[in-house]
Amino acid sequence: MTAPVADAPATIAPAADAPGRVGAAVERILFGIGVMLLAVTPKPPMMGDGLARYQALLELLEQHQLPGTQYSMIGPLFATPLWVIGHWYGNTQIWLVQYNFMLFMVGLAAIYLLLHGRVPARTRRRFLLLLVGGSMIAAHVPDFYGEVFTATTVGVGLLAVVLPDTRWATRAAGWAAVVLGVANTPGSIVALGLVVGVLCLRRRRVRYLAALPVAAALIIGESWWRFGDPLHSSYAGHGGGPTVLPYSGEPGFSYPFLLGLVAILFSFGKGLVWFTPGLFLPVRERLRQAAPELWTVWLLWAVFVAGLVLLYAKWWGWYGGMYWGPRFFLIAMLPAALALAVSLEPGRAGPWVNVATLGALALSVWGAANSLVYGQLRPWTCYENNYHLEGLCHFTPEFSPLWYPFVDTPELTGLQRGTLVFYAVLLLWLVVPLLRRLGGQVAAAAGGHRDLADRHSWNW
Repeated sequence: MTAPVADAPATIAPAADAPGRVGAAVERILFGIGVMLLAVTPKPPMMGDGLARYQALLELLEQHQLPGTQYSMIGPLFATPLWVIGHWYGNTQIWLVQYNFMLFMVGLAAIYLLLHGRVPARTRRRFLLLLVGGSMIAAHVPDFYGEVFTATTVGVGLLAVVLPDTRWATRAAGWAAVVLGVANTPGSIVALGLVVGVLCLRRRRVRYLAALPVAAALIIGESWWRFGDPLHSSYAGHGGGPTVLPYSGEPGFSYPFLLGLVAILFSFGKGLVWFTPGLFLPVRERLRQAAPELWTVWLLWAVFVAGLVLLYAKWWGWYGGMYWGPRFFLIAMLPAALALAVSLEPGRAGPWVNVATLGALALSVWGAANSLVYGQLRPWTCYENNYHLEGLCHFTPEFSPLWYPFVDTPELTGLQRGTLVFYAVLLLWLVVPLLRRLGGQVAAAAGGHRDLADRHSWNW
């Protein structure tokens, strides 16, 4: 058990950075603007898995029939209050499309409360700011897809479970949230198995294994309730993807494992290296310095992501269908944003680590801006002729959603241009102190090389 870390600005306010109060005010304003942009940006019509979940919820609540959709109904059921409000006003869709945004806001509030008094104030602020302005969340909040529910419940739940000095009720609620999130994406029980295994080894307690049978019972119970068969699984033969597969194989877990692993990590259109680059920063010591338990939190989040990667590497639709970025791995935004937040703090990081942080920060903020401004810009070449050339969007840079706006630049609205300005200001605010530190390291290294050259200079 470790003592909480006080919100002490003395530990995080270097002379090169903005003064503490001014910096805090600026970051709060940036956070508020980022949230507002997520809320007011026009939302596209429901599509794919999101539309299927929405129709299934209507089938259950309005027609009083058990939906036959292959997707879990656990996440959508929590949107029932929004359906009630929409039913009163005569338009359920306009309310239910706000569900994922509201879930994300609740998750941010829970993270703030859980970290308050345990993590330095600026690290906490920047973590939340990067979740809003430096992650791929903007591509996920405008629809009714299920990834936001799983990412929020599992992410916040693990945080509540791991942090020290939390009440028993908080830890119990954390485990309940984790189990619900896993049951909402049944295949993620593999990732939960890795997480509880790591917890058992680190804490030397076997009680964490109890989460597995509870999650399994919830998954089986839903199948039994809806289909009359506890082992029913209709997803493996379906999924929101093309009818002509982008490789020679069959639906289900039939994709070559190594190829799927490399594609999930490195492909230009879906690779985690490009969409959540902070996940790959070396941050173990920085996390321990910021707050001892942050390393355990980051580790469990990363292990859960690793479990999802191992699961989906063999899935025929590992790419997540016609969707912006790697949607199955949304929870990766949590360890990625936390790693970036602590890497931006002054410390003893070497120049190469600072260069990696600079690159990861630029990619993350651009990815967030891209997902909000250009998220609906699609290279239709990939989807013509019954998705015959879909692989172009997954594996080639010019058809990747990250870079396609440079190939086919659309006409932007005033709101979209203003949004890009906001992200540019956000990036500038976060990157200037890092550039100063990096410049000082480069100057020091150059001075050292000049001294060495003077000592070994040749005379005529």
